[in-house]
Amino acid sequence: MNGSFSQSILHPAASIKMKIEDLLKRYQWEQIPNTNGRFTLSQAEPSRTITELLGSAEIEIKQYPSAHQQELIFVVELEDGGLISYQRKDASFIHTLNSQNMFKRKQWELGIISYSPRGVPDDTSQES
Repeated sequence: MNGSFSQSILHPAASIKMKIEDLLKRYQWEQIPNTNGRFTLSQAEPSRTITELLGSAEIEIKQYPSAHQQELIFVVELEDGGLISYQRKDASFIHTLNSQNMFKRKQWELGIISYSPRGVPDDTSQES
């Protein structure tokens, strides 16, 4: 799978800019264990769609198939990283927020992008 199989759901507006910090401030996130720069939306937060989470219908959301047949993957590129959300069969979501390096790494792991393995950052890299 690669980016050519993506389906763009919404079209970006040039004036809409969002950073990881915007979402970290807006919602309760928990760091994913044994990672630097990866967070998941807290179970304490009410269930939200991606558009609700972003608070805008003007930000591009790309959709990809998952290796798990009953799951879809949604990707939103932010200025300094990105949001990767997994929609389950029951229509619930698992949202993950990722620093720039971890965003690229996770997309590579999911088969969404391909690039030189030398470009894949280590899990142990220090991210803010």
